[in-house]
Parts: sequence; structure tokens; C-alpha cells
Amino acid sequence: MHQYLKVKDLVAAAYAAVPTLPPAEAKLMREVATRLDVTFIALSESLDQRVTLMAENAILREGKAHEH
Repeated sequence: MHQYLKVKDLVAAAYAAVPTLPPAEAKLMREVATRLDVTFIALSESLDQRVTLMAENAILREGKAHEH
């Protein structure tokens, strides 16, 4: 059974495996690890922005509800 790894740990493990791979596979592993890392960061930032916008939206809705 495979151990579940967090994305950060998976990226680190992929980079750690690079020296043990043949050059073509090492290049591919680095590319996959880099893309996973960048994609995860972008997704995390997007989710953070969504939470912030939802909170701001709720504040605005409360303000409008009190105006009526």
C-alpha cells in the first residue's frame, strides 16, 4: 500500500529521485515536479483569494441588508 504524501513532500521526493534516474527520465521528473509545485501554489493562492472574496461579499451583503 502506498503512503499518502502531501504535495510538498511528493515534490521533494521527486526532486530527491532525480539523481538516481537516467538523464532523460531525470529531466522529465524535474519538469513534472516543477509543474506540480507551481500548479499547487497557484491553486492554493486561488483558493485563498476565493475565501477572501467570499468574506468581502458577505460583508457587503450584510451592509445592504441593513440599508433596507
